[in-house]
Amino acid sequence: MTSVPAARSLPALILAAGLLVACGGEDSAELLKDARAKLAAGDYKTATIELKNAVAKDERNAEARFELGKLYLAQLDLASAEKEFRRAREAGMAANVVNPMIARALLGQRAFQRVLDELPAAAGNDPDSITLQALRATAELGVGRKDDARKSLQHALQAAPDNADVHLALAQLALADKDPGQAMQELDETLRIDPRHRDSLLLKGDVLRTTGKPAEAAAVYREVLRLDPMHSGAHLALAGIAITENKLDDARQEVDSALKISPRSVQARYTRALIDFREKHTDRAHDEIASVLKAAPDYLPALLLGGSIEYALGNPQMAETYLNKVVAATPNNLYAVRMLAASQLRQGRMDDAASTLAPALRTAAQDPGVLIVAGEIALARKDFAKASAYFEEAAKRDPASAAIRTELGISRLAQGDSRAMTDLHAAAGMEGGSRAGTVIILSQLEDKQFDAALASIAALEKKQGPGAATWNYRGAAYLGKRDTARARDSFDQAVKLEPAFFPAAANLAQLDLADSQPANAAGRFESVLKADPKNLNAMLALADLGLRRRDEKTYVSWLEKAAAVHPQALAPRLALSRYLLAKGNRNKALAMAREAVDAHPDDPAALDLLGATQLALGDMPNAQGSYKKLVELQPRQPAPLAKLAAAQIAAKDLDGAARNLQDALRIQPDFLEAQLMLGGIEIQRTHFDSTLAIARQIQKQKPDSPAGFTLEGDAAYARKDYAGALSAYDRAQRLAPSGPLLIRELEVFTAAGRPEAGEKHLADWLATHPQDVRVRAALAESLLKRSQYRAASEQYLVLNKSAPDNLVVLNNLAWSLSEMNDGRALGYAEQALKLKPDNPTVMDTLGWILVQRGQTERGIKLLRQALTKAPDAGDIQYHYAAALAKSGDTARARLELDQLIKSGLDFSQKPAALSLMQTLNSR
Repeated sequence: MTSVPAARSLPALILAAGLLVACGGEDSAELLKDARAKLAAGDYKTATIELKNAVAKDERNAEARFELGKLYLAQLDLASAEKEFRRAREAGMAANVVNPMIARALLGQRAFQRVLDELPAAAGNDPDSITLQALRATAELGVGRKDDARKSLQHALQAAPDNADVHLALAQLALADKDPGQAMQELDETLRIDPRHRDSLLLKGDVLRTTGKPAEAAAVYREVLRLDPMHSGAHLALAGIAITENKLDDARQEVDSALKISPRSVQARYTRALIDFREKHTDRAHDEIASVLKAAPDYLPALLLGGSIEYALGNPQMAETYLNKVVAATPNNLYAVRMLAASQLRQGRMDDAASTLAPALRTAAQDPGVLIVAGEIALARKDFAKASAYFEEAAKRDPASAAIRTELGISRLAQGDSRAMTDLHAAAGMEGGSRAGTVIILSQLEDKQFDAALASIAALEKKQGPGAATWNYRGAAYLGKRDTARARDSFDQAVKLEPAFFPAAANLAQLDLADSQPANAAGRFESVLKADPKNLNAMLALADLGLRRRDEKTYVSWLEKAAAVHPQALAPRLALSRYLLAKGNRNKALAMAREAVDAHPDDPAALDLLGATQLALGDMPNAQGSYKKLVELQPRQPAPLAKLAAAQIAAKDLDGAARNLQDALRIQPDFLEAQLMLGGIEIQRTHFDSTLAIARQIQKQKPDSPAGFTLEGDAAYARKDYAGALSAYDRAQRLAPSGPLLIRELEVFTAAGRPEAGEKHLADWLATHPQDVRVRAALAESLLKRSQYRAASEQYLVLNKSAPDNLVVLNNLAWSLSEMNDGRALGYAEQALKLKPDNPTVMDTLGWILVQRGQTERGIKLLRQALTKAPDAGDIQYHYAAALAKSGDTARARLELDQLIKSGLDFSQKPAALSLMQTLNSR
């Protein structure tokens, strides 16, 4: 473990602080004096309290802030240390004194570029300036600028050959040169200058560790603890050795000791998360690393571990977000590059994965891990021969690796190569070859070789003993053999061995559901929760069961419990937000989406949902902001650009939307969603030739898809080329017959003055697709507009059977029946009003029917209420005037008609209104 370089031990730093100019009132100065006395006595806790009190009394006490910063630095609370050092500088402390300490805090956070950007090299040759030069050289090494670091250190060494920090940086340079022997010489020189130089001791321990001398390294770390029992970094270094040796209990003890000294130490909490991850407590590691990254969002080890955890949890998008930051900062980190490529591959983005891995393939083509990922990319591309070549090369480099031999077997399996099973069986016989055994079993299950799978399961159990997973596979094999009783017994054995083993519980639940026993299925997941009260999968499964039973209360309740128990979990929050959005509870959906983003500000799924919710609420600026952040997080993906474009279209920013869609198509030229959206924009902008060009491109790229011809038809329809539109829609229909296309055709036929032709096509479709509600509704509406009331009512009666409480269906059915003087009209209109008592259209329908049936008083009342709610609805005002005329109130009827006609409103019954006005005027 590389530690923060330090020029002096803590006592030396304390003495140096006495040379600084005092600042602040007497009370603050007295507290500072007390704190120094406590520090000298080794009472760091009381010293911290005294120093905090000192700066509380005098915010500009530079010395107190400097001392507090050093304490935080010693406790590895690096963010707090940086803040206090900066405040000391603001309060008047000399920059050449404070800047090296700020550099140490930043280096500890691995914020190398910030050291170089924010702390310019000092020109002098005094000890502090030389120390800063050495620390800047360390930062240059951190960002891969080895030659710059060498030049900086040559100058520093000439100016100060006995500066311990210079020799420490030279040791780090030697390590970058892959010369551990030279590094040890430099460290020995450092320790000759200052035998108590803790960071040199720590680096010496690190070098001993990396050169295969863990026992000697541990002795050095213990020497650091002898010199400074409160040095949490030494405990963490010892924890690192224990982790390497898989002595995780010992590692945890060392981390606990470090946390007692430095409760806010990012490194300690990171190491605890690493131990959890190694122990396969992945959810716990996930929560721990999330809190680390909240405190230190740029801490690269935590970002790397966070990416590994998200990948293990099946969240490749979030893994990519973390790993992108690591690779950007340390492009030569092979593990990070491999994980990033693997995360992109898991999302199905083979080209991005290949692009990410390409530099590593050029510079580290012999690395087995790089070769494995390259092979997996080739597998995903179905280039099995190339995959096998990569895996064969990796196997040569590491012949004892069961993992590599397994991948080779998988690639050969995909080619039908007879050597595949030989490879897999060979891997299964190696140490750590359980995955190969699992692949053999899964391959046999997939090939329906159930007896062979049972034999392989028995062989795997003989090697590693029975486990929940093998019993689960056995259950799957018996299911394949249609032996449900033995399958159920096998799954039961799995949960007896491991009561919280979710896959077996889920399989038992599926069997229960097949037997129409949903209560038993729920009991399976409740049993998992008894064994593991925080099991997220079980909670989500119980929510899903509630949804299956249409028990929305149970569904919501389990999602809320899951969200409460797992503050960092996205799945329950995303599900709740989507549910609330679907239910129209947009404000609560927004609150839940914000909660998801607050927990995971860089998670693409959370940002996507927040943007969608904001869009549904009509909050266009914030929706665009969310999608812009999504684009920043996934800069090489077309989908976020299309989502941003959708928000811009809703905000009427067609030019901005077009630019983003064009960017998306540069990334993926055949991205159909973006092509259709861009085509729609070009239609709105009357750029019909551009739309046609996009349509032709789609037709060429996807000759079997109706999308290109549909877009061509849309463009022709918009330019009123009805024959061209119908021809294009017909070609699309021949490729993939669909109801929506027929509805488009009806619109064109209607615009061309031939609605009957479009209605015939819809009627023919309904003869073979009677359940297509959307087509039937379009046909009914067209017939109603053409005053074909009998035919329209027949369609609406069918629709009312399938959707008895549909407001539009009831209202239009009532209207069409009333125009036929059918007595059933009143009943349907009353039903519609009961559903929506304040809807002006429904009031108008019922009011007019009542007037027609002689119930004038109630009819006029409803029509007046409807007109109040929709004062610009010409048809309603006409009905109201006609009702008044029928009641004998001709003066008011004439007044209403006069206002209506003079308003210039266009409405369907305008001829009838003019005729009535003429009749009233002639009286």
